[in-house]
Amino acid sequence: MRQRIIYIVCFLAYTLCSEAQINTQRMMDVGRNALYFDDYALSIQYFNRVILAKPHLYEAYYYRGVAKFYLEDFLGAEQDCSRAIDINPFFPKTYELRGLSRINLGKYNQAEQDYKMASEVQSESKAIWHNWILCNIELKEFERADSISDIFIKHWPKYADGYMMKAQIKMEMKDTTTAEVLVDSALQADKYNVPSLSLKASLLMNREEWVEAETTLTEAIRLQPKNTRNLINRALARYHQNNLRGAMSDYDIALDIDPTNFIGHYNRGLLRTRVGEDNLAIEDFNFILKIDPTDVMAIYNRAELLFDTGDYRGAIRDYTTLIHTYPNFLQGYQRRAEAKRRIGDTKGALKDEDHVIREQIAHRYGYQSKSSKTATTRKKSEIDLNDYQALVVEDEEKKEYESEYRGKIQNKDAEMKLLPPMSLASYQVAASAPNPYFSTALEHLLVEEYEPAIQDFTEAIKNQPEVAEAYYNRAYAYAATRKYSLALEDLDKAIQLRSQFPQAYFNRGIVKIFMNDNDNATADLSKAGELGIYQAYSIIKHNAAKKKK
Repeated sequence: MRQRIIYIVCFLAYTLCSEAQINTQRMMDVGRNALYFDDYALSIQYFNRVILAKPHLYEAYYYRGVAKFYLEDFLGAEQDCSRAIDINPFFPKTYELRGLSRINLGKYNQAEQDYKMASEVQSESKAIWHNWILCNIELKEFERADSISDIFIKHWPKYADGYMMKAQIKMEMKDTTTAEVLVDSALQADKYNVPSLSLKASLLMNREEWVEAETTLTEAIRLQPKNTRNLINRALARYHQNNLRGAMSDYDIALDIDPTNFIGHYNRGLLRTRVGEDNLAIEDFNFILKIDPTDVMAIYNRAELLFDTGDYRGAIRDYTTLIHTYPNFLQGYQRRAEAKRRIGDTKGALKDEDHVIREQIAHRYGYQSKSSKTATTRKKSEIDLNDYQALVVEDEEKKEYESEYRGKIQNKDAEMKLLPPMSLASYQVAASAPNPYFSTALEHLLVEEYEPAIQDFTEAIKNQPEVAEAYYNRAYAYAATRKYSLALEDLDKAIQLRSQFPQAYFNRGIVKIFMNDNDNATADLSKAGELGIYQAYSIIKHNAAKKKK
C-alpha cells in the first residue's frame, strides 16, 4: 500500500511539472502575441512570469528586451540582452538588439563589439554588417570601416547602400575622387536610390557644377518629393544659376513640409533680402530666433534688415546681443554706432566708435586690449560672421541603422513627480502588528506637515524596522523637503527589504533625476516599468530627450 502511494505522489509531481511547462510556453506565446499587437507593457508582464518560472530561458529575456526597446527603454533592453547572452551566447538576434540599444545610448564602442560578435555567429545578415560599418564610422575608425565595407560589398554586390557607406568613408578620408566612383556604382546597382542621388549632387555642388547638380536633385525630388534636404540644395543650385524664382519656390515647398527648418528659413530670408522683400525676410529670421534665440547669424541678418527698414532701436538691440557674444566683433560696434546716430544718441555712438579705433590700433601694433578677449561661443563654433549673407548648404547626412525592431512607441504624458505614499492598509498587510506612529505620520503627510511626519515614521521604523513601506513613506517626506540624500537612503533600504517594490524603484529614479543622476535614474525607472509602473517609460523617454538637447 505504501509503495502504491509513492507511485501516486510521483505521478502527481510529473503532472504538475508538465502543466507548469505548458503554462510557461503559453505565457511565451501570449507575450509574443502582445508584442505583435504593440502592447509592449503587457507583454513585459507575461515575460516576467516566464522568467520567474524559468530564469534559465534566454528567449524570455530577449523578447522582454524587444518590448523595452519599443518603449525606448534602451538601458533596460541592453540589460535583458546581456542576461540572454549570458545564458546563450550563440543567438545573433540578441547581439543585434543589444547593439541597437547601445547605439541609442551612445555606446558605440560596445555596440561595435556586439555587431562583430553577431557577424561571427550569423555572417549572412545584411543588417548586422551594415550597422557594424556605421558604428565604426561613428567611432572615426575609418580604416576598419573601409575594410569591413569591402567584405560587405563582396557579399552583396547589388546593394546600393554598401557602396554608399564606403563612399561616405572615403569622403571622411578626404578621397572624394574614389567616393564619386562609389556613388556611381551605387547608382548602377539602383538608379532610383535617393541617398545616392543626393550624395552625387553634393559632390557636384562642391565642384560648383550647378546645372548637373540641379538635374540630379530634380530626379531625387521626383522619386522622393518631400525630402527637404534635396529641395533646399536644389534651391541653392538654382540660386547660383540666378534662377531666383525657382529657388524661392523650392524654399517655400521645403518649409511647407518642415516649417521649423533652420536652413530653409535662413536661406529664404537672404533670398527675400536680395529681391527687396525686407519685411518678409525679417519674418523668416524672427521665426528662426523663436526656435533658437541665440543664433548669431540670424541675429546679425535681422539687425541689418531692421537697420535698412528704419527700425534703429531694434537694430541696436540685435547688435548689442551680438557684441555680448563676440566682444571683438568690431563691425557690430560700428553698425551700432550708426544706428545710435540715427536716433540722436551721439554720446553712445562716439563711445562705440572710440572702441573701434582703440581695437584697430591695438591690432595694428600687435597687442590685445582687455575688451578684445574672445568670449565663449555657442555650439556652432564654425560660425563666421563675415559670411552672414552666405547661403547655407544642407550637407548633414543622417546615418540610418538597419533594424527589424519597429513599432509604435507608447508616448503618454507623465508628470515628473513622486508616486504617493503607501496607505495604512498596505502597511498593515506588511507589518506583523499595528503601529500607531504610521497612521499619525500619514495624517501629517495629508496636510503637508513633513517634519512631524518624518518624526513619526522614524518612531514607526524603531518599532518595526523590517517593514519596507515605512522607509518608502519617510523617503517621500524627505524628498518633499528636498532632503534627497536621506530620501535615497530610505528608498535603498525599502528595496533591500522588498526587492520587487515597483513604487520604490520609480521614486528612487525620480529622486535621482532631481539630483541630476540621470543614468542611474534610468536604471531604476526601467525596473519600475518592468514591475508594472508603466508611466516610467514616458519618464525615461522624456529624460533621454532632455539629455540630447
